[in-house]
Amino acid sequence: MNRILVMFLSTASVSCLIGSPAAAKETPDLLTLGLAPPPGAVVLLDGSNLDAWKPFSFQWLNPNDDQKEIQWKLVDGQAMEIAFEFKGKPRKQFVCTKQKFGNYRLHLEFQLPEEGSGNSGIFFGPLYELQIFNSAEKESAGMSDCGAIYQIRAPDVNAALGPGEWQTVDLEYRAAKVGANGFMTEKGAARVTIRLNGQLIHDDFRLSLRRNKYAAFPEEPLSPIVLQEHGSKVKFRNIWVLEKPSKASNGP
Repeated sequence: MNRILVMFLSTASVSCLIGSPAAAKETPDLLTLGLAPPPGAVVLLDGSNLDAWKPFSFQWLNPNDDQKEIQWKLVDGQAMEIAFEFKGKPRKQFVCTKQKFGNYRLHLEFQLPEEGSGNSGIFFGPLYELQIFNSAEKESAGMSDCGAIYQIRAPDVNAALGPGEWQTVDLEYRAAKVGANGFMTEKGAARVTIRLNGQLIHDDFRLSLRRNKYAAFPEEPLSPIVLQEHGSKVKFRNIWVLEKPSKASNGP
């Protein structure tokens, strides 16, 4: 099928093509693998440099904000990969975007290593984590498997692919409305819709619960996107963000 035509298939059509977890694992992503950023998008990674990123600092992870140089590296002419050492010494490092975002659409592609758990994560909003993990062989995915909003919600289907295959994340995030007291309002909780490898795994989910070790990260209208280093050489490529008008957060 012509790739351009496939990219414009409706969500309903995609569901027919890859409606079951088994089909998803047998059918390559026909929607957004290699999708170019649309006009107006902020390109976070195109393989040429790491200029959009910096070391992340929060509580126990680089608490003194003294990691000034990125130890991640560019590989394969298009991707970035976790590195576990800096100047010959072991060091843990998450990276985050220099720019902060409110309401946005995020596109990202990742590849699990052939060995190990493939453990990593994509943090969006005030550090809600979209889990990356080698869980393609599971019948169903739990709250710590690939595609889960870690410790908050399991994906509706297990759409994960195996090690060595490039996978896509397409995420639409609407930031919470924050009250004068600095906390999100009850009716203004953040919301997220996520597709993994073309399958809808979280549909306009209301993020009213903060439940992971990063839950103390401040709830603010703008926040960075963070990539986690968790002991596995996960690769990332083709990362871009399309910001949406802030007035979208004033909806019901």
